[in-house]
Amino acid sequence: MNSATADAQVVSRKDSRRNERSKSAKVQRHSLRSFGTMFAATGLMATFALPSYGFAPEITAAAGLARSSEMLAISAPSQGLSVATVRALEFTRGDFAPAEASEFQVVTKSRIYYYQGPRAADYLAKPRFTEITSANLMRSAAELVGTPYVFGGQTPGGIDCSGYVLFVYSQFGVELPHSVYQQAKMATKISIEEAVPGDIVIFNDFSHNGIYAGNGNFYHAPQPGDRVKLAPIFTDRYHIIRLAEITG
Repeated sequence: MNSATADAQVVSRKDSRRNERSKSAKVQRHSLRSFGTMFAATGLMATFALPSYGFAPEITAAAGLARSSEMLAISAPSQGLSVATVRALEFTRGDFAPAEASEFQVVTKSRIYYYQGPRAADYLAKPRFTEITSANLMRSAAELVGTPYVFGGQTPGGIDCSGYVLFVYSQFGVELPHSVYQQAKMATKISIEEAVPGDIVIFNDFSHNGIYAGNGNFYHAPQPGDRVKLAPIFTDRYHIIRLAEITG
């Protein structure tokens, strides 16, 4: 073999190795591009799919949303705290309506926290009335008409049924527990014929009470969402008690 032939063979082997390296690099670049394309496609599919399960009925219910435009109200019966007025929006894939901040309203405090007047303890220390009469009791009871019902409340800022009786009688220096049952057990039961305005109406199951106003009516704080009012005694399953001697 002459030198020219040997040189040609060396060059041929170098070209072959160079070609192989070039092909390998192309394969690697193609693999990287394929992987990147698949990764991007997967991400886009996941993004597009998110709304379809993000507001599934089960999750929607757990989040407190609803597929309607009705008003939802949630009331927490503890010392006047309430959460209310949340407007649910219709959520569908690729379609949504913009909402103003005012449409999502959370009420965390009731009027019970803004009342700055005298409380039951103040009246017990210094009674407003010196005589326990039907006229004075009716005056005190009527002054609270319109006060919103608040579970656990006992002021003109918000009040419940036994809190109402407690607050009215505190103005006469009479201290009462904040409980229908306990108020009933510390008083004398009387007949309806003996009852005078200012006596106390007690439901037989101790679920409610109010202040007797005569002629089958009573002042009472009815229920959440309602206010103190004068109304007929709407059941015959009640009795009358007297918490203090009414002189006139």
